[in-house]
Amino acid sequence: MKVIAQTAALQEALALASSIVALRTPKPVLQCVKLVAAGGTLTLLATDLEIGGRFVVSQVEVAKEGEALVPVAKLADIVREAGADTLTISVEKESCQITAGGARFKLLGFDPAEYPAIADFEDAGDFQVPSEAVAGLIDKTLFAAAKTHSHYAICGVLWEAAAKKLQLVATDGHRLAIAKAGLTKPATRDVSAIVPNKLMSLLQRATGGTEDTLAVKVTETQILIRSARAVLISSLVQGHFPRYSDVVPKDCVRKAIINALDFGHRIRQAALLTTEESKGVRLAFAPEQLTLTSRSPETGEAEAMMPIKFTGEPLEIAFNPAFLTDALKVSETDEITMEFTAGNNKPALMKLGQEFTYVVMPVDLR
Repeated sequence: MKVIAQTAALQEALALASSIVALRTPKPVLQCVKLVAAGGTLTLLATDLEIGGRFVVSQVEVAKEGEALVPVAKLADIVREAGADTLTISVEKESCQITAGGARFKLLGFDPAEYPAIADFEDAGDFQVPSEAVAGLIDKTLFAAAKTHSHYAICGVLWEAAAKKLQLVATDGHRLAIAKAGLTKPATRDVSAIVPNKLMSLLQRATGGTEDTLAVKVTETQILIRSARAVLISSLVQGHFPRYSDVVPKDCVRKAIINALDFGHRIRQAALLTTEESKGVRLAFAPEQLTLTSRSPETGEAEAMMPIKFTGEPLEIAFNPAFLTDALKVSETDEITMEFTAGNNKPALMKLGQEFTYVVMPVDLR
């Protein structure tokens, strides 16, 4: 095998492959990336046996087709320090030589036949969606997914596709994020799958800033996602996602219309004097004003006020400020609404645009 590759393009593909590979594993081949030079492109294959990826580098000249299996961390280090616009990779048996500018490296690898197979994805899939839309959905949901939890099914993001809509849902038991986007083509069937957080993060990196269209296929145990330059495959999170529709407040009797930018600023001000022991900000809603306060015996008190439009009986309720600002950071609207049912111990419903809904539980500051 021999290829001449554009360094920047190869470095980008290696960065994505490196995020998949399990760097701590008793199997040395799983610390590697498989290089396949064929058909005028170089494809990088990576897997940790749960998630796999095929990353295509088209900015190459293939002088000799072939395969190689080399440690991904060392290869990524070499490419990052190449110091030249292009580099040459030559492989003889299990020895890989990389030359770039005035530098030459010999990297010892393994037999490519030892690497696990990674499925390809060539048909139309169950639905297609703009990559920009998926990146936005991930921004609005992944932050709310549980990192670790006894209820394993919420350690991932629920994907639901039907007709012309894709909906992503995430929760950690204290908050719930729901975001929707339109499909490029209607789904061929209704789809429901819990996608692991690791793939969500990888997909966010692989699709961010592109105007590509993603094809998605869901099987009983896996999800496959294809873009113009990559195919990602992952096992699904098994289990039953909570009945999230039961959590969304209904019959709300209070409603606040709030400037999103000002709200985020006031929350951060009020949160300045919170501590781990008193990590909460109290919100007092009145007809034309919102007052945010925090109090800690160790640090002192803070108060911030802002104008709002509020209907219903006055309300005092407290929240973890980080839970509010997390949603505001990814909001794309200038004005949000917060709706409440009776009582100050019930979750609040935040609407941050037509396609982004957020539910957050209050905290008790008594």
